[in-house]
Amino acid sequence: MDRQQIGVKLTVDGLNLPFKTDYFTDRLIMQKAVYLAQAAGVNLGYFYQWYLHGPYSPSLTRDEFAIAADIASGMDDSEGWKLDESSSQRLERIRAIFSEPDRDKLARKLELLASVHFLIDRKQVSKVDTSQITTTLIRFNKDFSEKDVKRALEELKVYGLFAA
Repeated sequence: MDRQQIGVKLTVDGLNLPFKTDYFTDRLIMQKAVYLAQAAGVNLGYFYQWYLHGPYSPSLTRDEFAIAADIASGMDDSEGWKLDESSSQRLERIRAIFSEPDRDKLARKLELLASVHFLIDRKQVSKVDTSQITTTLIRFNKDFSEKDVKRALEELKVYGLFAA
């Protein structure tokens, strides 16, 4: 693992998530978890673009599979490393976002949070216009309601993900 991959592994661990790539849901959760960690100020260096399920980083996907292969072969190079104190505190601040035990529900929630954040961050929508955000998500074939968007905005605000 290179340093960036070690950072990803430590970030996923810091959010108390299992590092799994077996199923699409697992990969979606990790994509959105790393996106939200970066939104919280953990600098991992991944760039995102819009894709079918919201913000997506092809380079993160490659790194996730490489990390999973290393772990499967018994070579977890992240052992003995730790994140800097500031990054650890930022992960601690948002950790509760990821506490949903149902993987499908967690994936849907994270897709919504990351998508809403991405659209606002890229100035494609106003963070105060839930109708505009909902319409934009529907245009991108997302089945989130205005009520879902309102809840997402509240949660993003509670966890300080607009200020970071």
